[in-house]
Amino acid sequence: MKDNLARAERLRLVDSARRAGEDAPTLCEGWNVRDLATHLVIRERHPRAAAGIFMPKFSDRLRAKEDEYAQMPFSRLLGLVAAPPKWTPGALPGVETVMNTTEFLVHHEDIRRAAIEWIPRQLSKAETVTVWAQTKVALLPFAAKAKGPVTIEAPSFGTRTAGKKGSGEATTITGAPLELLLYLMGRDDHALVDVH
Repeated sequence: MKDNLARAERLRLVDSARRAGEDAPTLCEGWNVRDLATHLVIRERHPRAAAGIFMPKFSDRLRAKEDEYAQMPFSRLLGLVAAPPKWTPGALPGVETVMNTTEFLVHHEDIRRAAIEWIPRQLSKAETVTVWAQTKVALLPFAAKAKGPVTIEAPSFGTRTAGKKGSGEATTITGAPLELLLYLMGRDDHALVDVH
């Protein structure tokens, strides 16, 4: 079976969450590790409640599920993150990579990089190739909001440009694929990239 970065990252995130503890901060403003784990469980197991993140008419469902998981022992909550439900769309071939790779990579780093001392991770070459593919996808919505074209450069992996060509100032962001992904996903203060 082919390596699956989404699954591997899910388990790494759970391990980091367990070591950090439920009250440890994350890079997600206002969320501790328990809040982040709760978000992941609701997103995967309760899509109607998860819709409350973006759609106010579902916010009551979201709050109810958040309250429910707030009462659950932390180890059990992490067990739910580690073992997704069998019926999740992510169980379909190919969907898991699209649906969960970026989610688990970024949220894992949200836990790791909120610590006072952290060091960048070294992913395997195969994992980094997968991250580069996810980064190129993440560039599109990021560039759509920019005033001019945005180029990402990952040494040894390549470059990709998206956005409004011929208008606004061009931006180039250089770094390893994981660092670029974090930057594009709004973790600019914690991503090790050069922007010019």
